[in-house]
Amino acid sequence: MALIADGFMIAAALAAALYCYVLSRKIKNLMRLDTGLGGAISALSLQVDQIQNSVRAATKASGASLEELVDITSRAEIAAGRLELLMVSVHERGKPAKTVDVRAARNEAKKTSVSKEILADAQEPLLSAIESEKNASTRADLLNALQKVMTAVK
Repeated sequence: MALIADGFMIAAALAAALYCYVLSRKIKNLMRLDTGLGGAISALSLQVDQIQNSVRAATKASGASLEELVDITSRAEIAAGRLELLMVSVHERGKPAKTVDVRAARNEAKKTSVSKEILADAQEPLLSAIESEKNASTRADLLNALQKVMTAVK
């Protein structure tokens, strides 16, 4: 009986040794840099670096596009303000003459011609100041203020 138990013990030891040998070969195959897990890790590391570089490039490109878009938008706001001012002046020129007495008409003409001259003299420097402003929100505020003054004067 002892001999049979010793035989089973030797067989179990040989089976364990064979199992350990197979496991060691699998671990060595996993650790190879060209085909195993190490290769997969190095390939993934390269891909992560490439993705980080492309994200940086996309961020730079979107920043430049954003600055260009802000500049174009501010120029469009200024152009829209100018168009609104032109529309106001066109509407004023196209108004039919009112029938009033001559004295009142002369007084009104003097007031409007003086205010139009003052407005014309002030309009160009204000528009150039608005165009030279770097901040888009400040430009929009200045343009809105100019439009309010124009409507108040007219």
